[in-house]
Amino acid sequence: MNWVSIDHTKCNSCGLCLLRCPGVFSKVDGAIVASADASNCNICGHCISLCKPGAIAHGEMDMMNFPAVNEDANFETEKFIQFLRNRRSHRHFKNKAIPRPDLEKLIDACRYAPTGSNAQSVELIVLESRGKIKRLSDYIVDFFISTGGQLQQYFEQLAAEGKEPPDNLVRVRRYGDRFKLAREARQDPIFYDAPAVLIFHAAQDGSAPKDDCVIASTTLSLLARTMGIESTYIGLLVGASRGNREIYAELQLPEGNEIMSALVLGYPRLKYLYAVDRKPIRTRWEP
Repeated sequence: MNWVSIDHTKCNSCGLCLLRCPGVFSKVDGAIVASADASNCNICGHCISLCKPGAIAHGEMDMMNFPAVNEDANFETEKFIQFLRNRRSHRHFKNKAIPRPDLEKLIDACRYAPTGSNAQSVELIVLESRGKIKRLSDYIVDFFISTGGQLQQYFEQLAAEGKEPPDNLVRVRRYGDRFKLAREARQDPIFYDAPAVLIFHAAQDGSAPKDDCVIASTTLSLLARTMGIESTYIGLLVGASRGNREIYAELQLPEGNEIMSALVLGYPRLKYLYAVDRKPIRTRWEP
């Protein structure tokens, strides 16, 4: 079945669709024709977006979801840079739930984030239950405490051989020590008592599943700021999930999917007054 159709009563033969996608479009006897299926079309929708007379339709896409591009939606460069600089990682949140419609709006925006080969395979788990968030936090804390104990034994062996432990393993061991103290103080060192935890996962066999999930979570976190909602990335969940399959069982992830990114969201208790300094990006310009 051909996915793409052309209304030749509207087509002005401008050829933009052919220029953009010669794998689907071609010219036969002076007329542009289309032949699209799973072998040559990744359902990107660019042909429809380029067609001014609206002559192209795609059977695998919602043709009602192609609003006209709003040129007024662009931002002034300096203001947008300031918006990016003002973003901070937040770990102190008000005891206030995020309304479900606001979460749904954030999630819906994620589907417009780019994905490798237009896979559109990012999936989300949203945790709002305090009990479930605590259970997941406990799994992660248990993992780092247990791993920290094992690493301590390894470090003692290295010391006996006159060797220094790798810095990355020292850092993991310190997490275990720190989380043990936090647990004794009845603190949540993983999710910081945030009202919502968002877990981004995707199938491992995709084109770029990690990139897709990180881009989606970044898109969501930036949009959240426009709604007065702040966030921070929880890389420890991603790391711990590789070594503790209880986390996958708790979250009931589909077979073959991996956790690639995670965020906590909430209304901030702290208000930062200044953008902060950061090191310049090391850049090499090639002639």
